[in-house]
Amino acid sequence: MASGLYGRTLVRELVLDLLLPPRCAACAHVLDRRARGAAPQPGDALCARCLRRAAALVLPRFAAAHLAPGVRAIGAFAYTGVVAEALRAVKVSGHHSAAAGLGALLRATVPLPPGVTVSWIPPSPRKLRARGVDLVRAIAGPGASPLLATVGERPDQTALAPDLRRRSPAGGFVATAAVPAAVVLVDDVRTTGATAAAAAAALHAAGAERVLVVTLAVGGADARSAAAGTANV
Repeated sequence: MASGLYGRTLVRELVLDLLLPPRCAACAHVLDRRARGAAPQPGDALCARCLRRAAALVLPRFAAAHLAPGVRAIGAFAYTGVVAEALRAVKVSGHHSAAAGLGALLRATVPLPPGVTVSWIPPSPRKLRARGVDLVRAIAGPGASPLLATVGERPDQTALAPDLRRRSPAGGFVATAAVPAAVVLVDDVRTTGATAAAAAAALHAAGAERVLVVTLAVGGADARSAAAGTANV
């Protein structure tokens, strides 16, 4: 019975790969599925060429920043090039299946502290309805724990002026579960850091003492310049 089920599953995957072959989220090149494992891998999101290009965008010191007392932030890549293209494909173009692979790329690039609870910054109800899936949860990985919920609706951050972007997320999150003393909080992109700081504030209010915000990418001219400088060394 088990072998028959395995056979049907294998045939189904082969048919799906034939009809809808998985493609690179950045360049749409057909991905090589031969090396796929059960757990998400960076190659589930990007082809080998785009993975090499992403490696040139790794930020020095992971763009470490102090957002608030007890809140530090790091990010793996500058939000430009293939990393920006892949994230736009996942968030805007519906390439949702690549989110888990981008999460694997994040974990392969940034060494996360062992034994610390991992959670993620949840989307607003409007974004969740529009996309139909919590993409940052997929980036955070299968072991992540839900600790936060949004409070009400927030305006689209990308449509706001910088000063409003820094103020808009304040009070926008609430803890929904018991919060440990230390938390790794995952998000896709950090620009002003206001959303991450607001989410971390909710964790602090619920008992967290230290929050490390980890993002796949960091936006802004400084991050792009830092990555470009590293690539030219």
